[in-house]
Amino acid sequence: MTIKIHQIRFAPIARSSAICVCALSLIVFATAPAQAQLGAVFPSLAPVETIKVDELKTLLDQRKAAEKKAQAEEKTVDSDFVLVDVRSEKEFSVSMIPGAITKAEFEKQKSKFKDKTVIAYCLVGGRSGRYASELRREGYDVKNFKGSILGWCQAELPVVTPDGKPTKRVHIYSDRYSIPDSYEALTE
Repeated sequence: MTIKIHQIRFAPIARSSAICVCALSLIVFATAPAQAQLGAVFPSLAPVETIKVDELKTLLDQRKAAEKKAQAEEKTVDSDFVLVDVRSEKEFSVSMIPGAITKAEFEKQKSKFKDKTVIAYCLVGGRSGRYASELRREGYDVKNFKGSILGWCQAELPVVTPDGKPTKRVHIYSDRYSIPDSYEALTE
């Protein structure tokens, strides 16, 4: 079997122009991730900002302290963020991050949160990332808690039942996910 390779020949000027275009393309597209570059042109494609465990814990601690102070002064406090659990009912019925509301609760009163930062979480960050992207397209200021409830548990932070009672149970779907031994993993 014979394979023929055709060689394309460029005139010297065309060759140098092609090299310049390639070099310029490499410089432009190699300096930032492709998603970020596309995000500059198409904002809805820009990656959603993420929030880390320690940042979320700080926000929740600050909100709790503000609520405690307001309660002592018989006032109310209005938080500038809302934490939304986008997991299934099967998952959040076992446990949630303290201070979170469910996606269904959020959807019922969406307009109430239009001027707040929405922080979405799920099991590991995939579903919450997709939901955060949807909300951003709708004009919400939104962040994805990338580590989500597994990251929260890896930091050995508390979880609660939907009615606010402390628990150590966490729904993880399968044994491929691991959590510290101080928690009880549920897969059903």
